[in-house]
Amino acid sequence: MKKIETERLCELMDAIYYQPCASLVHFCDSDPLLCTGLARYCETKGYHYQLNTPDADFAIQLKEELADIPIAKAFKIPLERPKFRMGGKEYDYAVITLSLKENERLPFLKKVHEIMRGHGKIIIFIEKESKSEQTNWTADLEKALFVATSTIEGMFEHYDIILSTKMHGWGEAR
Repeated sequence: MKKIETERLCELMDAIYYQPCASLVHFCDSDPLLCTGLARYCETKGYHYQLNTPDADFAIQLKEELADIPIAKAFKIPLERPKFRMGGKEYDYAVITLSLKENERLPFLKKVHEIMRGHGKIIIFIEKESKSEQTNWTADLEKALFVATSTIEGMFEHYDIILSTKMHGWGEAR
């Protein structure tokens, strides 16, 4: 994955909405600077930050780098895991900078949906100007019962953003 500008992501987080004492889960497999920058942002806002990564070495690296940030934790979580829930925790924000294959997206999104609070926001980074990717992600978000999906183009150098919301009681039962 190409570099994501941490300061722009923090601006985006500020623009979405302010939720005091929020919890943010970040699914990532690279870019330790982004992870530590996002953790520091969460620290200044009074949020909790959790990094979930399928990469064991990256999890070890980030546990060390986040050790001095008390609100931040890093975990190795395989994508094949049946559920992402840990200790009953739910999140207000999910930031996805993880590389996923097309056949992994929908099962991944369904597991993320289960750990989101009502009105929680999911923020997905996709390759810039990839309309087919945007269409496919949007369709998968709808199938995973996320709503109010929109796209932000031009904010980041290499990526466009897809935003969507978990709304309690919307969609069909699983």
